Amino acid sequence: MNPRPMGRTALSVPGKTFLIGEYLALKGGPSIVLATAPRFELRAGALADDEARFNFASQSPAGRLLSRHHESVRGYQIEFHDPHGGRGGLGASSAQFALLYAWLYGVDSVRDHAQLLKTYRECAWSGEGLPPSGADLIAQVTGGVTCFDGNRIDVRNLGWPFKNLGFSLLRTGSKLATHEHLKRVSADVPYEAIREQVTAATQAFEISDEEKLIGAVQNVALVLKNANLCAPHTMQILDELAAKCDWSLAAKGCGAMGADVILILHERAKASLVENWAKSRDLEICGATLDLAPGMQVEG
Repeated sequence: MNPRPMGRTALSVPGKTFLIGEYLALKGGPSIVLATAPRFELRAGALADDEARFNFASQSPAGRLLSRHHESVRGYQIEFHDPHGGRGGLGASSAQFALLYAWLYGVDSVRDHAQLLKTYRECAWSGEGLPPSGADLIAQVTGGVTCFDGNRIDVRNLGWPFKNLGFSLLRTGSKLATHEHLKRVSADVPYEAIREQVTAATQAFEISDEEKLIGAVQNVALVLKNANLCAPHTMQILDELAAKCDWSLAAKGCGAMGADVILILHERAKASLVENWAKSRDLEICGATLDLAPGMQVEG
């Protein structure tokens, strides 16, 4: 692909959180990903000289993409804004890549999901361990609630059809580098057990069945726990939620080892109870049902 930088502009995408299926996605299986505000933003403007300036790591996926087209971006300053201040867990790295890709090739280019994923994996994977699924990247350019099947490159926006059920996202304050974790993922991940719960969750969205979704999230959390795919600090929080918080209908860690973010399903009317409990534990709420956000946008 030949880049045609968009020039002076601003683009944005939401953050992402895996509702279910993050390990299955590594094998190309389906997953469901939530896209929420606040939004990551990229701003590009002209420079007076012939340099190219940017504020993300040169060895990040975005940095490697930029290095492919260094001549094309001379004379531009490219600034990436992370509303989470580098605290992790919501997809800053994939947001950088998505935004830079759209700036280089045009906003419409992200609709070619196969090419977007191909380029992302070329830039994000060293060849060691498992390649990234790209499900988070697709969710961020799509927005809302995305069901993504990597084997078929099938993308569906499910919306949030549940009248009484909501979710809250809690940042644990601990970070785990996903690319390092993928180098060590064992071959004995219970993929089929996870697939069963992703199927159940997808059906729950299709028929607006709140209890079915709660059951799927409860079950997949147990599958991940039994497979030792839940970080100790996350497990401690999940155990307290199960034992002491009757407003928590289901909860799981999200992403690599569930380390960065915990998702809680609860009645919408009880969101304030979640917020108060989180504050008492010095846990930051970093997203909720009302924060579901559209995908890639050109900012005014």
